Amino acid sequence: MHLGLTTGAPDLIAAAIAELGTEIGGMDTPISADPDTGLPWRTRFDAKVLALEEVMLQSAAYVVCAYLSGMRDSEIQAMKRGCLSITRAEDGAILRHRIKSTAYKGKRGGGEETEWVTIAPVAEAIAVLERLSARAGQARGTTTLWPVLALRANTKTHISAEIVRQLNRYRDHLNDRFGTAQAPIIPVGPNGAPWRLTTRQFRRTIAWHIANRPFGTIAGMIQYKHASVAAFEGYAGSSRSGFRGEIEAQRALGQIDDILVYFDERQGGARLGGPAANRIGAALDTVGHELAPLPAMIADRPRLRTMLGSLARTLHVGPLADCFFDPATALCLNRISEPGATGPMIAMCEPVRCPNACIVERHRPAWQRGADEARLLLREKRLPEPQRVTLQAEVARIERLLEQIAPGAATPHSGMAGEEEEAGFRVTG
Repeated sequence: MHLGLTTGAPDLIAAAIAELGTEIGGMDTPISADPDTGLPWRTRFDAKVLALEEVMLQSAAYVVCAYLSGMRDSEIQAMKRGCLSITRAEDGAILRHRIKSTAYKGKRGGGEETEWVTIAPVAEAIAVLERLSARAGQARGTTTLWPVLALRANTKTHISAEIVRQLNRYRDHLNDRFGTAQAPIIPVGPNGAPWRLTTRQFRRTIAWHIANRPFGTIAGMIQYKHASVAAFEGYAGSSRSGFRGEIEAQRALGQIDDILVYFDERQGGARLGGPAANRIGAALDTVGHELAPLPAMIADRPRLRTMLGSLARTLHVGPLADCFFDPATALCLNRISEPGATGPMIAMCEPVRCPNACIVERHRPAWQRGADEARLLLREKRLPEPQRVTLQAEVARIERLLEQIAPGAATPHSGMAGEEEEAGFRVTG
C-alpha cells in the first residue's frame, strides 16, 4: 500500500528496502526445532498467529486427555484447575497420576465427583492447560480448564459443544502446516472427504486398543509402553464412568476376530496341536461342513460370527498356547485358592497338559526359542547328568509338539470389505 502512494514516500521506502532488506514481522520469541527437519516448526509469532496457536494447543491437549484417559467429553470438560494429583513413593518416584472430575452418565442432578487414574502424557497435557487457561479464567472468574480463550465481548465462557468444530479446525491446521493435498497428515474419510472428528471417537478408539491385539499381545502395552496389564487396568476403568464395560465389549469383538482367523486357517489346511486340538478342530470342521458348499473365504461372515460365537467366548490368547477356557477342566484353577474364577490364569498355563490348551503355528517361534536355549545348555560339558536328562526330554517334547502343527495356506479374512467397514466403525465410532 505504501509503495503505491504517489507522493515521495515510495522512493524513500524502496531505498530503505534496498539498503536494509526485509523480514517476516512478529515477535522475537525463539521457535523450537521440528525434530524431523531440524528447522523451526513455524515462522515467527505475531498477535494474530499466537491467538490461533493457543486455540490449536488447547485442541491438542483435549485430544491427549480424551484419547489416553478414557473419560467422556462431559467428564473431561468438567475438569478444573487443580484437578490433577500425584502419588509418590518414599524415594520420590511417581506411583499414580489421578484426575478428579465429575461423572454425569447415570447420575442424578449435577453428577458425582470421582477420580480417574491416568498416565504421564495426560498429566503433562493438564499442566499445559493450567497455564493456557489462567488468563481467560482469571478474566472471567472461572476455574475451568476449558475456557474460551478469546476475551472478546459476548463470547461464551466455556468451549462446551464448540470443541467439535475446534477439533476439526485443528485437523485442517495440521494438514495445512504439515501435509499436502495428496498426502494429508490426518487421513481422509471413506468418502474421500476430510475425516470428521467427534468427541466419542477417542474413548472408543482406546477401548478398542486395550481390548484388541493381534492374538493376545495387548495393543495398549505396545503402543503406550506399559509394563503390565495392571497399569492399563488402573486408568482404563476403575472409575464409575462405565469405561470398563466398553472395554469388555471390545474384547468380545476381538475374540470373534481371533476365532475367525482360526476358522480361515483351518479351512486352509492348518493343523492344531496341544490337548485341545481335537476338540477345537472338530468344532471348526463342523461349522465348515454346515457352510458347505460355500467356499470358506467367501462365506457369509455375519452368519459365521454367529456360529462361532460360543466358541469365541471361551478363547483367551496366550504366548505359548491359546486357552479355550472350561473351568471344569482348567489345570490353572487348581493353583488358586479362591473359587469362582471367570477366566484362565494365563501365567499358570500348562500348555502340554491342560485339556483347554490349543497350540498353532503362530506359537512356533516361542517354542522354538525354548528348544534352542535347551540345546545351548546341553553343549556345556560340565552339566550335571540329571539336568542333562531333563533338558534332553524337554527338547524331545518340544520337537514332538512342533511336528503337530503346520502353517495354513489360507489368508485371514481382513481383506473383506464388510469386515473392514465394521472394524472402521468400531475403532473410530
